[in-house]
Amino acid sequence: MWTYNSPPLGQHLSRWSVQPGVWQFTCAILLLLLVSREYSHREVRAPTPSAFAIPSDPVIEIHSKSTAAQPILDSLSKSGTPWQYDWQRDGNNQYLAASQCDAAFPLLYHEIERAQQRFGAANITEDDIDLFREGTGNDGGVRILIVDSQVRIILTRGLFREDFRHRIIAIVQQVVQAVAAADASGEAIPNIEFSVVVDDIAVLDQKKPGALWSFTRRDADAVHDNLWLIPDFHFFAAPPEAEGFRTMQAKFRTHDSSLEQKLPQVVWRGATWTNKPVRQSLLDVTAGKEWANVSEMSWENLATVIPMDEFCKYRYTVNTEGRAWSARMTHLFNCDSLMFVHDVEWVAHYYHLLDTGHNCISVARDFHDLEAKIQYYEHHLDEAQQIADRAKETFRQRYTTPAATACYWRKLMRTWSTVAFEPQIHIPSDDEETSSSPRKRIRGITFEEFILHLNDQDYPYQKKKKNQNG
Repeated sequence: MWTYNSPPLGQHLSRWSVQPGVWQFTCAILLLLLVSREYSHREVRAPTPSAFAIPSDPVIEIHSKSTAAQPILDSLSKSGTPWQYDWQRDGNNQYLAASQCDAAFPLLYHEIERAQQRFGAANITEDDIDLFREGTGNDGGVRILIVDSQVRIILTRGLFREDFRHRIIAIVQQVVQAVAAADASGEAIPNIEFSVVVDDIAVLDQKKPGALWSFTRRDADAVHDNLWLIPDFHFFAAPPEAEGFRTMQAKFRTHDSSLEQKLPQVVWRGATWTNKPVRQSLLDVTAGKEWANVSEMSWENLATVIPMDEFCKYRYTVNTEGRAWSARMTHLFNCDSLMFVHDVEWVAHYYHLLDTGHNCISVARDFHDLEAKIQYYEHHLDEAQQIADRAKETFRQRYTTPAATACYWRKLMRTWSTVAFEPQIHIPSDDEETSSSPRKRIRGITFEEFILHLNDQDYPYQKKKKNQNG
């Protein structure tokens, strides 16, 4: 160990006369300081792909522009192998690049392509996105402007209703997430304007149906071909029956097991008034059957309610349409059970992926053949297990993941921009006519301002009248 020895009286130390050990120690300290300084000025890298792994914390951090997907791309460029989707790594990653979206979800975009072909080249007008033109009668909806990667609210209808308010906020949040993800990957969304119907059914003018965005369309209705389908509000959250989608998926997975280990029954709960012919038929066919746990549900009687994730305890589930499509299917595909689907009249954005006998089982709309099919698969559990496994791989692990939903939104927005009008960004200020250099105000309000309001009144907000008595 080096110790300091004082020099003889009157003798001075030059900087080169220190003992060798001291010099080595000093050099080492200087080297460490230089290295520390170098690395402290380097750019902080985005988290590794494991930050998006499943399961993980339900909060996805928004990263700085163009860095979020970079760790994946970097690792691939070093290895020289093509990028491949891994649901445990990528299923919750809303920041995939467009090329990764296409590689991961090649079959996802059927409805977008159908709508694009419907309208051809750039002929959607501003009038086409009027939610409330005479003769339509849509009670719930929101009109959105995206400008320079900022989401702005132009108009709302139905915020006074709790159900519509939840839906509008959930849709706007999905749009914000998609725009932020596109911006972060260096693939910003073009300036666009569009309107979303948040009621179950979009009401369209038969002669001039326009071009609205909706959760569903009636497959046999030619007028509904004008609708552009979006992921519904359940893909964000749908309280009280469902939590945030990502949290809900994790909760559903806690019930994973083989079909043989599940309760050997078909399970269903719902209200009959939303579609009496279909739902009452299911109740009639299953009444008193040992293989069925089927009954009508009422939120006023909690004894009739089964928590959404507990449907996964059962071997068989069944989807039923309501007023239109039913979001029930999205939730049930988060189970690893075998799903029965009756002939549908309404389609959602991913229904083209349903393949009877491959990832679900088809039954008649009146369910007269349900018992026979239940009995068949009870005696052919291996076959049933293969179908359930393919459903899990197709939907829960790929096409209904948060990553797929984000990719769909971004593809939808980019495609819409190729066939829609260029939105007007500014409105004149009040003093434009008298000012030599008029100020321009951007239309609508920012998402941030909108979300901080009480939101029980529609935008544009009505100015409060002043009390004339002082």
